[in-house]
Amino acid sequence: MPKESKMKYRIRNLVSNPIPGLLILVILLAGVLRVSFLDRFPPALYSDEVSQGYNAYSIWKTGRDEYGKFLPVSLRSFGDWKPPLPTYLMIPTIAIFGLNAWGVRLPSAILGTLTVGLVYFLVSELLQFFEMKTTRDAQKTDFNRGVALWSALFLAISAWHIAESRSAMLVAVGLFWICMAIWSFLKGLKQPNYWYISSLSLVFGIYTYYGLRLVVPLLLIALAIFFIKPILRNWQKAIVAAILGTVLLLPLIVAYIKEPDVLWGRARTVSIFYDQGVALNVKDLIAQDGIGMPPKLAQFFHNKTYAYTVDIIRRFFQHLDGRYLFLIGDQSPPFQIPGMGILYLGDVILLIFGLNYLSKNSRLLKFLLVWAAITIVPSALTFVTPASNRTFNLVVPLVVIMAFGAVNLFGRLNKYFFWSSLFIIYGSSFAYFSFNYFKALPKQHADWWHYGYQELYAYLATQESQVETIYISGHASVPYIFLLFFQEIDPALVATQIKRNYKADIYGFEHVDEFGKYQFPRYFKWEVDKDNLASNSLLVLTESEVAGEGARDIKDIIYPDGRIAFKIYKIE
Repeated sequence: MPKESKMKYRIRNLVSNPIPGLLILVILLAGVLRVSFLDRFPPALYSDEVSQGYNAYSIWKTGRDEYGKFLPVSLRSFGDWKPPLPTYLMIPTIAIFGLNAWGVRLPSAILGTLTVGLVYFLVSELLQFFEMKTTRDAQKTDFNRGVALWSALFLAISAWHIAESRSAMLVAVGLFWICMAIWSFLKGLKQPNYWYISSLSLVFGIYTYYGLRLVVPLLLIALAIFFIKPILRNWQKAIVAAILGTVLLLPLIVAYIKEPDVLWGRARTVSIFYDQGVALNVKDLIAQDGIGMPPKLAQFFHNKTYAYTVDIIRRFFQHLDGRYLFLIGDQSPPFQIPGMGILYLGDVILLIFGLNYLSKNSRLLKFLLVWAAITIVPSALTFVTPASNRTFNLVVPLVVIMAFGAVNLFGRLNKYFFWSSLFIIYGSSFAYFSFNYFKALPKQHADWWHYGYQELYAYLATQESQVETIYISGHASVPYIFLLFFQEIDPALVATQIKRNYKADIYGFEHVDEFGKYQFPRYFKWEVDKDNLASNSLLVLTESEVAGEGARDIKDIIYPDGRIAFKIYKIE
């Protein structure tokens, strides 16, 4: 075919099938919303982001993390043993952009953007296996493409997905691998070689986020149940894919045998079984009822198994509470978007009509609901609920249901009314989110993101040569990691000079006591510790802490709203 004829054919094809062009526009929109101004929004780098960034920098420079571990399969970090893959993904961007917000956040933003396009292809594959009974054969392709495009669009403008993709908090990267795994698994039902990609993606998910270590096996069980027949037809390929995944997990398994916290360290400190509230409540009930009945009978009615089961179920359904989803959102910093839930208010309409439409295809509805339930399970086992970061995978089944809701309403309503209503509802919702995220959050809640450390260490760098010691209160998060990051401390010096305290605090975190001239007293109190401060030194306290006589206030680090982040005192 002549070159000119090929061009005309492509143009005619694009006009008759506008989906590819629209998908490109949706992905470009997603990219703009996730990548632009990464160094300003969120307003500062959170401690977990800084930890990953510095360890990526350390591995790039020396091949070892801040603890001197060679190419670790789990990062000890603050004693929370972070999965390593997001950190490794930062190495190229830090090498290009430097040790800053762009270097740290760009991998998450890029993979968050790619997830939008990936969801289109995932939904397209999904609908080939769960065909809607209401569509005619001639309409199936257009219908499937339409639902897939709606799904991608709703994910592109999702406040929840935008916020998580713009920060390096593990979960956006993890969601990419889960979507890649499900898409390639579905492709593998017809072309089994794709299962190798699925196996690889699931392993990458395990190396990316804590919660996926529970989600992945549950997801595999669900996929096996829903698609058992095609799996059995190609059981040899399935076994090879399983062996591939197992081999790739061997480094983590070996590390776990040597140090169990490598795999479950973080889970142990955030699980409901670590929190003693339920166990103590059971003991109180046994003691109260034991007065009027035999102790064994009291223990039968008030036992830990029942109490923990009830608590897990309660926490599971907290994630489906309407106030959490649509009004107040996650109340744990830094995962809050002020003034709104994790979903837009308008989403509730599409979810209702989507569930109504999907009731015509019970198998697809069951698959989406099982996927949604699986994503909530890890968070339901923790004592901080509801948690938007731990249930982030829920966003994909939700946008798919919303896509069916849009299709349902499009068939019921006048087209002009449908499009104008959709534009008004989502235009106003997105404008409200944009104001809260890009205006209110940096101005009013910069403290959620550990704002002030960059300014603090920039100032302290100018004072180091003039003082003997610099004390930074341990009440201020984990201040040592910000020093290493913002002053780009040579990793070789960290390995030899840093003094660590491996005794975990009540939250399970480990701390650093000293590095060079810097000391980080964990529980500093002026009345108790003032006599231990060296003369000609600096003392850095948070706003809630006060220094008394003998300390001269020389500088304040200020939040954007005028509140004090840090007070710097001179000890004469």
